[in-house]
Amino acid sequence: MATLTDAETGSMVYNLIESIPTNLSGTTLVFLVDQSVYTANNYTGNNISVNAIPEAYQPAIVNLTISQVLGQMEAQGLGTRSVQIGELSLTKGMQEGTSNSYKQLAYNQLNDLGHKTSYYQTFR
Repeated sequence: MATLTDAETGSMVYNLIESIPTNLSGTTLVFLVDQSVYTANNYTGNNISVNAIPEAYQPAIVNLTISQVLGQMEAQGLGTRSVQIGELSLTKGMQEGTSNSYKQLAYNQLNDLGHKTSYYQTFR
């Protein structure tokens, strides 16, 4: 089973989205991957290391990161007229809806892996 680091996962996202502006690449992209790992940890209740992301979690973490990158690009109005993710090409204005779609896809993937459920009992 192959594990990836946060930097390797960031490189994967960078290669999937062809028009990532330079202010969202490098350290910023690794930070966004780290946030995605943190989200996956909180959602699943597992302890995933940013230095060894298990193969089962990689698709969800990549999709969460893509969602964050597209959201940042939209929020910052970075002036890109289109964004290409693999073979999918998006024109300006479609990024926000696509960001939400990637986020929902990531949560569906995390849900398939299982997540922590907490039950609390209150006393009166």
